[in-house]
Amino acid sequence: MANQKNLQASPSEMQSSANAGKALSILMWTARIFAMTILAQVFIAGLAMFVDSADWVAHTNFARVFIVFPVLIILLSFMARLPVSYRLKGIQLLVMVILMFVTADLSSQIGFLSALHPVIAIGMFWSAMTLARQSAMNRKAGETR
Repeated sequence: MANQKNLQASPSEMQSSANAGKALSILMWTARIFAMTILAQVFIAGLAMFVDSADWVAHTNFARVFIVFPVLIILLSFMARLPVSYRLKGIQLLVMVILMFVTADLSSQIGFLSALHPVIAIGMFWSAMTLARQSAMNRKAGETR
Protein backbone atom coordinates (compact mmCIF):
# COMPACT_ATOMS: atom_id res chain seq x y z
CA MET A 1 0.00 0.00 0.00
CA ALA A 2 2.87 2.37 0.79
CA ASN A 3 4.32 1.66 -2.65
CA GLN A 4 1.02 2.56 -4.33
CA LYS A 5 0.96 5.88 -2.54
CA ASN A 6 4.50 6.66 -3.77
CA LEU A 7 3.44 6.02 -7.37
CA GLN A 8 0.57 8.51 -7.22
CA ALA A 9 1.39 12.11 -8.05
CA SER A 10 0.20 14.86 -5.76
CA PRO A 11 -2.00 17.59 -7.30
CA SER A 12 0.93 20.03 -7.26
CA GLU A 13 3.18 17.49 -9.01
CA MET A 14 0.49 16.91 -11.63
CA GLN A 15 0.12 20.66 -12.15
CA SER A 16 3.87 21.17 -12.50
CA SER A 17 4.01 18.22 -14.92
CA ALA A 18 1.19 19.76 -16.97
CA ASN A 19 2.97 23.12 -16.98
CA ALA A 20 6.22 21.46 -18.03
CA GLY A 21 4.39 19.74 -20.88
CA LYS A 22 2.94 23.05 -22.07
CA ALA A 23 6.34 24.73 -21.78
CA LEU A 24 7.96 21.92 -23.77
CA SER A 25 5.30 22.27 -26.49
CA ILE A 26 5.91 26.01 -26.72
CA LEU A 27 9.66 25.44 -26.73
CA MET A 28 9.36 22.78 -29.43
CA TRP A 29 7.35 25.09 -31.71
CA THR A 30 9.62 28.06 -31.01
CA ALA A 31 12.64 25.99 -32.02
CA ARG A 32 10.86 24.69 -35.14
CA ILE A 33 9.82 28.18 -36.22
CA PHE A 34 13.37 29.39 -35.60
CA ALA A 35 14.70 26.60 -37.84
CA MET A 36 12.20 27.59 -40.54
CA THR A 37 13.34 31.23 -40.35
CA ILE A 38 16.92 30.06 -40.83
CA LEU A 39 15.86 28.17 -43.97
CA ALA A 40 14.02 31.26 -45.21
CA GLN A 41 17.13 33.36 -44.56
CA VAL A 42 19.29 30.94 -46.54
CA PHE A 43 16.76 31.13 -49.39
CA ILE A 44 16.88 34.95 -49.33
CA ALA A 45 20.68 34.79 -49.43
CA GLY A 46 20.43 32.50 -52.45
CA LEU A 47 18.11 34.97 -54.16
CA ALA A 48 20.57 37.77 -53.46
CA MET A 49 23.51 35.72 -54.68
CA PHE A 50 22.00 34.20 -57.83
CA VAL A 51 19.00 36.33 -58.84
CA ASP A 52 19.13 39.95 -57.68
CA SER A 53 21.73 41.53 -55.42
CA ALA A 54 19.07 43.97 -54.17
CA ASP A 55 17.80 41.09 -52.01
CA TRP A 56 20.79 41.56 -49.68
CA VAL A 57 18.73 44.31 -48.04
CA ALA A 58 15.98 41.80 -47.25
CA HIS A 59 18.61 39.34 -45.98
CA THR A 60 20.05 42.00 -43.67
CA ASN A 61 16.67 43.20 -42.40
CA PHE A 62 15.28 39.70 -41.83
CA ALA A 63 18.31 38.80 -39.69
CA ARG A 64 17.10 41.18 -36.98
CA VAL A 65 14.28 38.74 -36.19
CA PHE A 66 16.75 36.02 -35.23
CA ILE A 67 17.69 37.39 -31.82
CA VAL A 68 14.11 36.97 -30.56
CA PHE A 69 14.03 33.18 -30.68
CA PRO A 70 17.00 32.30 -28.46
CA VAL A 71 15.92 34.95 -25.94
CA LEU A 72 12.41 33.42 -25.83
CA ILE A 73 13.91 29.95 -25.38
CA ILE A 74 16.11 31.11 -22.50
CA LEU A 75 13.26 32.98 -20.79
CA LEU A 76 10.87 30.05 -21.18
CA SER A 77 13.41 27.58 -19.80
CA PHE A 78 13.81 29.72 -16.66
CA MET A 79 10.11 30.53 -16.21
CA ALA A 80 9.04 26.89 -16.63
CA ARG A 81 11.99 25.64 -14.56
CA LEU A 82 13.08 23.28 -17.30
CA PRO A 83 16.34 21.34 -17.00
CA VAL A 84 19.60 23.24 -17.44
CA SER A 85 20.19 21.59 -20.82
CA TYR A 86 17.41 23.74 -22.30
CA ARG A 87 18.98 26.93 -20.93
CA LEU A 88 22.35 25.93 -22.28
CA LYS A 89 20.90 25.20 -25.72
CA GLY A 90 19.19 28.61 -25.70
CA ILE A 91 22.47 30.29 -24.70
CA GLN A 92 24.27 28.35 -27.43
CA LEU A 93 21.76 29.61 -30.01
CA LEU A 94 22.10 33.18 -28.71
CA VAL A 95 25.90 33.03 -29.01
CA MET A 96 25.57 31.67 -32.55
CA VAL A 97 23.22 34.52 -33.52
CA ILE A 98 25.70 37.04 -32.12
CA LEU A 99 28.52 35.35 -34.06
CA MET A 100 26.39 35.61 -37.21
CA PHE A 101 26.07 39.36 -36.71
CA VAL A 102 29.81 39.68 -35.99
CA THR A 103 30.83 37.74 -39.10
CA ALA A 104 28.48 39.84 -41.24
CA ASP A 105 29.31 43.26 -39.76
CA LEU A 106 33.06 42.79 -39.51
CA SER A 107 33.56 40.86 -42.74
CA SER A 108 36.02 43.41 -44.15
CA GLN A 109 38.10 43.37 -40.94
CA ILE A 110 38.14 39.63 -40.21
CA GLY A 111 38.77 38.43 -43.75
CA PHE A 112 38.47 34.68 -44.23
CA LEU A 113 36.76 34.27 -40.83
CA SER A 114 33.68 35.85 -42.39
CA ALA A 115 33.36 32.61 -44.39
CA LEU A 116 32.14 31.06 -41.12
CA HIS A 117 28.86 32.95 -41.57
CA PRO A 118 27.07 30.18 -43.54
CA VAL A 119 28.71 27.48 -41.41
CA ILE A 120 27.27 29.08 -38.27
CA ALA A 121 23.88 29.15 -40.01
CA ILE A 122 24.08 25.38 -40.52
CA GLY A 123 25.01 24.96 -36.86
CA MET A 124 22.09 27.12 -35.76
CA PHE A 125 19.66 25.11 -37.88
CA TRP A 126 21.04 21.85 -36.48
CA SER A 127 20.88 23.11 -32.88
CA ALA A 128 17.34 24.43 -33.29
CA MET A 129 16.14 21.12 -34.74
CA THR A 130 17.93 19.18 -31.99
CA LEU A 131 16.21 21.35 -29.38
CA ALA A 132 12.83 20.84 -31.05
CA ARG A 133 13.37 17.07 -31.12
CA GLN A 134 14.55 16.97 -27.50
CA SER A 135 11.51 18.99 -26.41
CA ALA A 136 9.13 16.74 -28.33
CA MET A 137 10.66 13.57 -26.88
CA ASN A 138 10.60 14.88 -23.32
CA ARG A 139 7.04 16.12 -23.72
CA LYS A 140 5.96 12.72 -25.02
CA ALA A 141 7.81 10.96 -22.19
CA GLY A 142 5.99 13.19 -19.70
CA GLU A 143 2.62 12.25 -21.21
CA THR A 144 3.29 8.54 -20.75
CA ARG A 145 4.12 8.79 -17.05
